[in-house]
Amino acid sequence: MGTLSTMAWLLGFVLSSLVPTEANQQVFLPSNAAHGLLSRQKRKNFLLEELRPGNLERECREEQCDFEEVREVFENNEEAWKFFRTYMVTSNVCASAPCWNGGTCHSTPGDYNCTCKTGYSGRSCEIENDVCASNPCKNGGWCQNEATHYKCSCETGYYGQNCEHGPQDCTSHGQTCDHFCKLKDVYLCCYCAQGYKLGEDQKSCVPEVPYPCGKLSIPSAIDDSDLILRAIIGDQRCQRGEYPWQVLLKHNDEIVCGGVILNEDFVLTSAACVNHLHSFTVVLGEYNLEVDEGIEQTINVSRMHIHSRYSRMTFENDIALLELETPIQFNNYTSPICLPEADFAEFFLMNSEYGAVSGWKLKQGRVEQPVLLGVPYVPYIKHASCEGVQPFPIVHRMFCAGFEELADPLCSLTRGSPLVTSYKGVWFLTGMSLGADEYNCNKIPVYTKVSRYVNWIKKIMRQTRSGH
Repeated sequence: MGTLSTMAWLLGFVLSSLVPTEANQQVFLPSNAAHGLLSRQKRKNFLLEELRPGNLERECREEQCDFEEVREVFENNEEAWKFFRTYMVTSNVCASAPCWNGGTCHSTPGDYNCTCKTGYSGRSCEIENDVCASNPCKNGGWCQNEATHYKCSCETGYYGQNCEHGPQDCTSHGQTCDHFCKLKDVYLCCYCAQGYKLGEDQKSCVPEVPYPCGKLSIPSAIDDSDLILRAIIGDQRCQRGEYPWQVLLKHNDEIVCGGVILNEDFVLTSAACVNHLHSFTVVLGEYNLEVDEGIEQTINVSRMHIHSRYSRMTFENDIALLELETPIQFNNYTSPICLPEADFAEFFLMNSEYGAVSGWKLKQGRVEQPVLLGVPYVPYIKHASCEGVQPFPIVHRMFCAGFEELADPLCSLTRGSPLVTSYKGVWFLTGMSLGADEYNCNKIPVYTKVSRYVNWIKKIMRQTRSGH
């Protein structure tokens, strides 16, 4: 068949399909059938187009279809409206936004499909799925469903939306810092805790004051091989000066709680210990409660800074900073613990095998053992193994340490006492025992994770000093 004959046949077919008869009330074939029948390149509109006879394919396929364009083809308002209503339903079904919860709509002839966001399914993305089902949290993080999204609570030393990032590692690029590191330009630079300065190698930390934090003036006689034996069945009485940062809180000469020295002006303790008190004192350098050894210092508390989100119901944010009326005088038996940087604590300290806890043994408000006790072997426990050990939730700002054989001696110690960890011969604060009486002493003890409050502590200290 010649080219002219083919074109004439096609033109006749299209014109005949536009004649409105009873047998042909539908103006168009379904779109898939029409496209299969007339497969050709899209025509370009050209000069004097409006002088040409109305053509439905040109008006509503090659151009933006509106009612005036359709009326030109049908030359009949009733037929034009009938077609136009059908056209709008099939071609613009997504205009009614049928996809919920941020889903993306795709129109098809007379229908639509929705591409749903993560966590949703269904024809219109109306079904909320378990967003934690895909295990989005990396590196041992645990997932929590929160309405339309999830939240990852990360294991020690990891951060990011999915716990995908580890902390800044001070051992990178051959750099081994005694204490902390920070990124400066493209290099990791070492810096030290209070009372220390960088050595000539720019890595080591050298004491620059007589009583730097975390350093014992009286060497401990405890050997590492004796730690477990001493912790479980041995004599838990520590030597004088073995925990020089330990303090005792008293109210009207009655023992309230323990605490820990941060510097000459501040002591840290549990919020539950002091939340109900208006005035009390801090005793430093205490060892034997029944003997006045002449090295004790008793200082009034001038101001309490209890964490604003402390909860008496769940024991969350159970931490309080105490501001003292007069500075502490440091000596061999009274000196501060080192406050770590957050990443350093969670990546290095809390990945250690064990820490140490100190305090006086109290039962039912009475002193059972008047000499300061120390439990030098308190193993850290992963969060997954810690869940369910107490009748309250163990949130990411808490951690567990110890084992059941240690449960009684540990949670009988004065509440609000510190858990400390040694790193390269210096002791750092990693936890504070909860001030609650209610938790089960037959189970593993729970501590407030100090690393999550380092910025809060430092902010209060700065504000207080600037106010002076």
